[in-house]
Amino acid sequence: MRNPMFRHLVFAIFSIISFNNAYACLDDKAILQLKANEEAHLISRNVATMTDAIEDKLLSVQVKQLDDTCGVTITYSLPDEDIAEANKLLDSNPAKRIMLAGQGYVLPTETTLIANAGVNLNPLSIKHQDILQSADLGRNRASVELLYATLAQTRAVIIPNTKNTEPWPMSLMDQEKSLCESQYTSDSNQSACTCKTDAISKKVSPRQLRYIKYLQNDPYSSTTSALAIYRDLSEQVNFECKLIKR
Repeated sequence: MRNPMFRHLVFAIFSIISFNNAYACLDDKAILQLKANEEAHLISRNVATMTDAIEDKLLSVQVKQLDDTCGVTITYSLPDEDIAEANKLLDSNPAKRIMLAGQGYVLPTETTLIANAGVNLNPLSIKHQDILQSADLGRNRASVELLYATLAQTRAVIIPNTKNTEPWPMSLMDQEKSLCESQYTSDSNQSACTCKTDAISKKVSPRQLRYIKYLQNDPYSSTTSALAIYRDLSEQVNFECKLIKR
Protein backbone atom coordinates (compact mmCIF):
# COMPACT_ATOMS: atom_id res chain seq x y z
CA MET A 1 0.00 0.00 0.00
CA ARG A 2 1.36 3.37 -0.99
CA ASN A 3 2.28 5.88 1.65
CA PRO A 4 -0.62 8.37 2.14
CA MET A 5 1.92 11.11 2.73
CA PHE A 6 3.39 10.46 -0.71
CA ARG A 7 -0.04 10.78 -2.36
CA HIS A 8 -0.64 14.08 -0.52
CA LEU A 9 2.76 15.35 -1.60
CA VAL A 10 2.11 14.51 -5.29
CA PHE A 11 -1.32 16.16 -5.09
CA ALA A 12 0.22 19.28 -3.54
CA ILE A 13 2.87 19.49 -6.27
CA PHE A 14 0.30 19.23 -9.06
CA SER A 15 -1.89 21.82 -7.32
CA ILE A 16 1.03 24.27 -7.15
CA ILE A 17 1.86 23.68 -10.83
CA SER A 18 -1.77 24.22 -11.85
CA PHE A 19 -2.01 27.36 -9.70
CA ASN A 20 1.16 28.82 -11.19
CA ASN A 21 0.04 28.00 -14.74
CA ALA A 22 -3.22 29.84 -14.16
CA TYR A 23 -1.34 32.98 -13.23
CA ALA A 24 1.58 32.56 -15.64
CA CYS A 25 -0.51 32.74 -18.81
CA LEU A 26 0.85 36.25 -19.45
CA ASP A 27 4.19 37.24 -17.99
CA ASP A 28 5.48 40.79 -17.58
CA LYS A 29 7.13 40.70 -21.00
CA ALA A 30 3.84 39.74 -22.65
CA ILE A 31 1.97 42.51 -20.83
CA LEU A 32 4.53 45.09 -21.98
CA GLN A 33 4.27 43.78 -25.54
CA LEU A 34 0.47 44.03 -25.48
CA LYS A 35 0.78 47.63 -24.26
CA ALA A 36 3.22 48.39 -27.09
CA ASN A 37 0.89 46.66 -29.57
CA GLU A 38 -2.06 48.77 -28.45
CA GLU A 39 -0.09 52.01 -28.78
CA ALA A 40 1.14 50.85 -32.20
CA HIS A 41 -2.46 50.24 -33.26
CA LEU A 42 -3.43 53.79 -32.31
CA ILE A 43 -0.44 55.22 -34.15
CA SER A 44 -1.25 53.07 -37.21
CA ARG A 45 -4.55 54.94 -37.58
CA ASN A 46 -2.48 57.88 -38.85
CA VAL A 47 -4.40 60.51 -36.91
CA ALA A 48 -1.65 63.08 -36.43
CA THR A 49 -3.16 64.63 -33.30
CA MET A 50 -3.47 61.20 -31.67
CA THR A 51 0.11 60.27 -32.51
CA ASP A 52 1.32 63.54 -30.98
CA ALA A 53 -0.79 62.95 -27.85
CA ILE A 54 0.89 59.57 -27.36
CA GLU A 55 4.33 61.09 -27.98
CA ASP A 56 3.59 63.87 -25.48
CA LYS A 57 2.31 61.26 -22.95
CA LEU A 58 -1.07 62.98 -22.80
CA LEU A 59 -2.83 59.87 -24.09
CA SER A 60 -1.61 56.76 -22.28
CA VAL A 61 -2.41 53.05 -22.39
CA GLN A 62 -2.21 50.65 -19.46
CA VAL A 63 -2.57 46.87 -19.72
CA LYS A 64 -3.13 44.58 -16.73
CA GLN A 65 -3.78 40.85 -16.62
CA LEU A 66 -7.10 39.66 -15.29
CA ASP A 67 -6.55 37.55 -12.16
CA ASP A 68 -7.00 33.98 -13.40
CA THR A 69 -7.44 34.08 -17.15
CA CYS A 70 -5.54 34.78 -20.36
CA GLY A 71 -7.38 38.07 -20.54
CA VAL A 72 -6.41 41.67 -19.86
CA THR A 73 -7.89 44.98 -18.86
CA ILE A 74 -6.90 47.79 -21.23
CA THR A 75 -7.24 51.33 -19.91
CA TYR A 76 -6.96 54.54 -21.91
CA SER A 77 -6.22 57.72 -19.95
CA LEU A 78 -7.20 60.96 -21.71
CA PRO A 79 -6.69 64.65 -20.91
CA ASP A 80 -9.87 66.34 -19.70
CA GLU A 81 -8.96 69.40 -21.78
CA ASP A 82 -8.96 67.35 -25.01
CA ILE A 83 -12.39 65.90 -24.24
CA ALA A 84 -13.83 69.34 -23.48
CA GLU A 85 -12.31 70.89 -26.62
CA ALA A 86 -13.65 68.19 -28.93
CA ASN A 87 -17.12 68.20 -27.39
CA LYS A 88 -17.27 71.98 -27.71
CA LEU A 89 -16.55 71.67 -31.43
CA LEU A 90 -19.26 69.05 -31.98
CA ASP A 91 -21.70 71.06 -29.85
CA SER A 92 -21.40 73.78 -32.48
CA ASN A 93 -22.34 71.23 -35.16
CA PRO A 94 -25.13 69.08 -33.65
CA ALA A 95 -26.06 67.60 -37.04
CA LYS A 96 -22.59 66.10 -37.36
CA ARG A 97 -22.78 64.70 -33.81
CA ILE A 98 -26.08 63.01 -34.66
CA MET A 99 -24.67 61.63 -37.92
CA LEU A 100 -21.61 60.19 -36.16
CA ALA A 101 -23.72 58.70 -33.37
CA GLY A 102 -25.87 57.01 -36.00
CA GLN A 103 -22.71 55.33 -37.29
CA GLY A 104 -21.74 54.23 -33.78
CA TYR A 105 -19.15 56.96 -33.11
CA VAL A 106 -19.40 58.82 -29.80
CA LEU A 107 -16.88 61.15 -28.17
CA PRO A 108 -15.55 60.13 -24.74
CA THR A 109 -17.14 61.82 -21.74
CA GLU A 110 -14.73 60.41 -19.13
CA THR A 111 -10.96 60.68 -18.89
CA THR A 112 -10.63 56.93 -18.25
CA LEU A 113 -11.91 54.31 -20.70
CA ILE A 114 -11.68 50.68 -19.53
CA ALA A 115 -12.29 47.43 -21.41
CA ASN A 116 -11.59 43.75 -20.81
CA ALA A 117 -10.30 41.65 -23.70
CA GLY A 118 -9.20 38.11 -24.39
CA VAL A 119 -5.69 37.35 -25.61
CA ASN A 120 -4.34 34.98 -28.24
CA LEU A 121 -0.95 33.62 -27.16
CA ASN A 122 0.50 32.68 -30.56
CA PRO A 123 0.86 35.17 -32.04
CA LEU A 124 0.37 37.46 -29.06
CA SER A 125 -2.67 39.56 -29.89
CA ILE A 126 -6.11 40.67 -28.74
CA LYS A 127 -8.89 38.27 -29.71
CA HIS A 128 -10.73 39.34 -32.86
CA GLN A 129 -14.16 39.57 -31.24
CA ASP A 130 -12.82 42.15 -28.76
CA ILE A 131 -11.57 44.59 -31.39
CA LEU A 132 -14.92 44.79 -33.20
CA GLN A 133 -16.78 48.04 -32.68
CA SER A 134 -19.57 46.08 -30.98
CA ALA A 135 -17.11 45.15 -28.19
CA ASP A 136 -15.96 47.41 -25.34
CA LEU A 137 -12.36 47.72 -26.57
CA GLY A 138 -13.47 48.32 -30.15
CA ARG A 139 -15.83 51.08 -29.01
CA ASN A 140 -13.09 52.68 -26.91
CA ARG A 141 -10.67 52.62 -29.83
CA ALA A 142 -13.24 54.26 -32.12
CA SER A 143 -14.14 56.85 -29.49
CA VAL A 144 -10.52 57.89 -28.93
CA GLU A 145 -9.86 58.07 -32.67
CA LEU A 146 -12.93 60.28 -33.12
CA LEU A 147 -11.71 62.52 -30.30
CA TYR A 148 -8.37 63.24 -31.94
CA ALA A 149 -9.77 63.40 -35.47
CA THR A 150 -12.10 66.11 -34.19
CA LEU A 151 -9.25 67.96 -32.47
CA ALA A 152 -7.31 68.08 -35.75
CA GLN A 153 -10.01 70.38 -37.11
CA THR A 154 -9.28 73.03 -34.48
CA ARG A 155 -5.54 72.58 -34.07
CA ALA A 156 -4.80 72.88 -37.76
CA VAL A 157 -6.29 76.35 -37.94
CA ILE A 158 -3.80 79.03 -38.95
CA ILE A 159 -4.44 82.30 -37.17
CA PRO A 160 -4.04 85.24 -39.57
CA ASN A 161 -1.03 87.52 -39.11
CA THR A 162 0.77 85.10 -36.80
CA LYS A 163 4.27 83.73 -37.34
CA ASN A 164 5.57 80.23 -36.82
CA THR A 165 8.46 80.18 -34.35
CA GLU A 166 9.30 76.47 -34.67
CA PRO A 167 11.91 75.83 -37.38
CA TRP A 168 11.10 73.12 -39.89
CA PRO A 169 13.62 70.25 -40.03
CA MET A 170 15.56 70.10 -43.28
CA SER A 171 13.92 66.78 -44.16
CA LEU A 172 10.50 68.45 -44.05
CA MET A 173 11.72 71.40 -46.13
CA ASP A 174 13.08 69.01 -48.77
CA GLN A 175 9.92 66.91 -48.73
CA GLU A 176 7.64 69.90 -49.23
CA LYS A 177 9.86 71.35 -51.94
CA SER A 178 9.76 68.05 -53.84
CA LEU A 179 5.99 67.91 -53.46
CA CYS A 180 5.71 71.45 -54.79
CA GLU A 181 7.91 70.64 -57.79
CA SER A 182 5.70 67.66 -58.64
CA GLN A 183 2.57 69.83 -58.66
CA TYR A 184 3.73 73.29 -59.84
CA THR A 185 6.10 74.96 -62.23
CA SER A 186 7.18 78.53 -62.98
CA ASP A 187 8.11 80.34 -66.15
CA SER A 188 9.93 83.17 -64.42
CA ASN A 189 11.21 81.97 -61.05
CA GLN A 190 13.70 79.08 -60.92
CA SER A 191 13.48 79.00 -57.12
CA ALA A 192 9.70 79.19 -56.99
CA CYS A 193 9.22 76.05 -54.88
CA THR A 194 11.96 77.10 -52.47
CA CYS A 195 10.16 80.43 -52.25
CA LYS A 196 6.87 78.69 -51.44
CA THR A 197 8.35 76.30 -48.87
CA ASP A 198 10.10 79.14 -47.06
CA ALA A 199 6.92 81.24 -47.03
CA ILE A 200 4.70 78.43 -45.70
CA SER A 201 7.24 77.48 -43.03
CA LYS A 202 7.08 81.03 -41.66
CA LYS A 203 3.32 80.68 -41.11
CA VAL A 204 2.69 77.01 -40.32
CA SER A 205 4.33 74.88 -37.64
CA PRO A 206 5.44 71.31 -38.45
CA ARG A 207 2.61 69.92 -36.32
CA GLN A 208 0.02 72.14 -37.94
CA LEU A 209 1.21 70.97 -41.33
CA ARG A 210 0.74 67.33 -40.27
CA TYR A 211 -2.77 68.12 -39.06
CA ILE A 212 -3.59 69.91 -42.31
CA LYS A 213 -2.36 66.96 -44.38
CA TYR A 214 -4.39 64.60 -42.21
CA LEU A 215 -7.51 66.69 -42.90
CA GLN A 216 -6.73 66.79 -46.62
CA ASN A 217 -6.92 62.98 -46.64
CA ASP A 218 -10.16 62.90 -44.64
CA PRO A 219 -13.23 63.20 -46.93
CA TYR A 220 -15.37 64.41 -44.01
CA SER A 221 -13.06 67.39 -43.40
CA SER A 222 -12.93 68.92 -46.86
CA THR A 223 -14.96 71.96 -45.83
CA THR A 224 -13.35 72.74 -42.49
CA SER A 225 -12.13 76.27 -41.86
CA ALA A 226 -8.62 74.93 -41.26
CA LEU A 227 -8.37 73.78 -44.86
CA ALA A 228 -10.05 76.93 -46.18
CA ILE A 229 -7.49 79.17 -44.46
CA TYR A 230 -4.59 77.00 -45.61
CA ARG A 231 -5.86 76.99 -49.20
CA ASP A 232 -6.09 80.78 -49.18
CA LEU A 233 -2.55 81.03 -47.82
CA SER A 234 -1.23 78.54 -50.35
CA GLU A 235 -2.86 80.37 -53.27
CA GLN A 236 -1.47 83.69 -52.10
CA VAL A 237 2.04 82.22 -51.84
CA ASN A 238 1.69 80.61 -55.26
CA PHE A 239 0.93 84.02 -56.73
CA GLU A 240 3.78 85.73 -54.91
CA CYS A 241 6.29 83.02 -55.89
CA LYS A 242 4.99 82.94 -59.50
CA LEU A 243 3.92 79.30 -59.39
CA ILE A 244 1.43 77.79 -61.82
CA LYS A 245 -0.26 74.39 -61.70
CA ARG A 246 1.32 71.70 -63.87
